[in-house]
Amino acid sequence: MPTKKPSDKKTPPKRRSPISRAEGERRLIAAAKQLIREKPFSEVGVRDIARLADVNHGFVHTWFGGKNELLLAVVRDQLLALAEAVPLAEPGTPAINFFDPEVVSMVRLVLWLDLEGVETGGLFGNMPILEALTTRYVEIEKIDPSMARDAAIQAISIGLGASTFGPLLGMTEMDNIVPVMKLWRHVVGLLAEHPLP
Repeated sequence: MPTKKPSDKKTPPKRRSPISRAEGERRLIAAAKQLIREKPFSEVGVRDIARLADVNHGFVHTWFGGKNELLLAVVRDQLLALAEAVPLAEPGTPAINFFDPEVVSMVRLVLWLDLEGVETGGLFGNMPILEALTTRYVEIEKIDPSMARDAAIQAISIGLGASTFGPLLGMTEMDNIVPVMKLWRHVVGLLAEHPLP
């Protein structure tokens, strides 16, 4: 009796186990964060992100709408993490380190998305980071509540400017921005004492 030859058929790849949408989104955001730290934004592809996340690439479009919307979710995720850290900063010190590599990456990503034509205007206006800074300025820094939100907007603007253009001015770490923030705090103090008409 002739012996059977082993089949040349390859075993089909093991199928991924089903995951929840929340878990899939979390994995995709984490994978996108990692990849945008490793290479230029324009070179990060949906398939690369999905492969690293071990999630079918079609879910990027189903859950987020596309690559740019996933990258906006990365920014929102980083902003939430920053907002959670704001109350933990020592009084009288900057609440956000705008030279932290994660923050610098986020700022550059926002600028890149904006240049790509993605609507980024709502990222800061209704985000917990603005509320966290406003609350900090009222409760911890004792800034007048009527000025606290505007002060938070100014602080974010100064920080974003330093993070983006600081290296051009020789500012590469938080110690470089502390004098600028002290001056800003002094101006806010003067405005609190002598409100604009």
